[in-house]
Amino acid sequence: MRFFRKKPATGSFADIGLTTDAHSHILPGVDDGSPDVEESVAILTELHRLGVRKVILTPHVSRTMFPNTAADLQERFEAFLPRIPEDLRSDLTFHLASEYMVDEFFATSGDRLCWPDGHILIEMSYFERSREIRDTIFNLQLDGFKPVLAHPERYVFYQTAFDRKEGVAELREFFDAGCRLQLNMMSLTGAYGEPSLDIVRWLLDHDMYSYLGTDVHACRQIGHFTGFRITDAQLEKVRQLARNNETIFG
Repeated sequence: MRFFRKKPATGSFADIGLTTDAHSHILPGVDDGSPDVEESVAILTELHRLGVRKVILTPHVSRTMFPNTAADLQERFEAFLPRIPEDLRSDLTFHLASEYMVDEFFATSGDRLCWPDGHILIEMSYFERSREIRDTIFNLQLDGFKPVLAHPERYVFYQTAFDRKEGVAELREFFDAGCRLQLNMMSLTGAYGEPSLDIVRWLLDHDMYSYLGTDVHACRQIGHFTGFRITDAQLEKVRQLARNNETIFG
């Protein structure tokens, strides 16, 4: 399923009006994101300069790679906040959540750290579809959570199945089952390849994304959030996702 290429828009972070970042790896020293306080402060400084005022920190939780617990992350979060410069800290609102790997350990991974409105960010391996994903989406909702699948455009198994419509069908199934989809800012630039960008465009055209996140891991990434390879109409839909983010804090 390839698309007739309309003239792409040239957009950047500033064009979107993102004030609430729903997905980031800024909490230092807990995953593959920021390694230390200095890098975290640099990221926050740049996000603040670009207009972000509310930041949800979503460190990875994965039994095999990042075996973080809610209690440990909360302790690190509380220790990190006082180390942010006062002028920056006073102008930003912070919330601790997590990005959970859906695998065979997820169901017993302990307390859940969610967005302020009860959404919970989940992901799969980029290369292998989780066998537990359907049950997880169903069971989370039974337990009163609202699942959000992070960056569906980045999963290689959806990219390779996209031309055969299989990837689209499953994402539509998840969406119809109540799982929201979250777009990564970097994906708009084509940084993850044409197959990923095809999924971005299709999901935007069919109004299947609900939220937007930087998924920032390092300060140097922020400078690459520009030159979006999407149409003007799609760019306006991304702006709406940024507005959706503002509802997360109520």
